[in-house]
Amino acid sequence: MSADLNGHQLELLARILQHGGVLASPFGHPGEDSLLREVLDDIDDLEARGLIEVKRDRSHDAPRQLELTETGYAALGAE
Repeated sequence: MSADLNGHQLELLARILQHGGVLASPFGHPGEDSLLREVLDDIDDLEARGLIEVKRDRSHDAPRQLELTETGYAALGAE
């Protein structure tokens, strides 16, 4: 499956893994990171593929925590 992911998505999964499988926001420093929209798109795609679980802020639906799923670990070869 990792071949189906782009480099930014693999990097995001690896970053989550480096943080013990859970990564808290901010992920792209809102207002400063020109790739913020792309980061959010990658998060949405990884969630749709079942590679991560996303906990969102209730007030504006922004992701506040990302957690690798078993499928996410497997995609990284870290089963």
